[in-house]
Amino acid sequence: MALPRLLEIPSEHLFLDGHDVTQVALSDLRGAIAFVPQDSFLFSTTIKNNIRYGDPTAEQFEVKHAAKEAQLHSEILNFPKQYKTVVGERGITLSGGQRQRSALSRALLVDAPFLVLDDALSSVDNQTATQILANLSNETQRKTVIFVSHQMSAAASCDRILVMDQGRIVQSGTHDTLVSQPGLYQELWNQHKLKEVLE
Repeated sequence: MALPRLLEIPSEHLFLDGHDVTQVALSDLRGAIAFVPQDSFLFSTTIKNNIRYGDPTAEQFEVKHAAKEAQLHSEILNFPKQYKTVVGERGITLSGGQRQRSALSRALLVDAPFLVLDDALSSVDNQTATQILANLSNETQRKTVIFVSHQMSAAASCDRILVMDQGRIVQSGTHDTLVSQPGLYQELWNQHKLKEVLE
């Protein structure tokens, strides 16, 4: 919320590529960030129009590519009118995971240099979330992806992990580093693996 300045913070607290976000023109800052919150709003129009909301002139192949990256394309093909299917107000005809992936498709289509996923895959199963992150890893040469999540298997694929406890960063590193040292991440990872075994 603070990164796109949806929540105002004091100056010299948060930097993006070395620039204090409070000193960057709001239009420039938000133009550089595609932000996907946990609960994204969908409009009562076609899935195609929802995906291309940020770029209404986008071609069909661009819409399909974004949907494929978000692991949504194959499900859209099963909709009654595929990309021309009307999703209903707030995406009521879609599952929670489909709504989140529709919003992610929208953000990917805009192709901003920074992509912020704020618990935006919480309704998506771990396997699909991991595949989405694998797709996004191909983009990280030209874009920065900030992924906020409680999903351990998905987080494990990230280049750098910041572990937060009660609003404070308590650990930082790669998955391999963090899982090998005592601390909160190791505890959470062990709980995750135990849960997998019991399911």
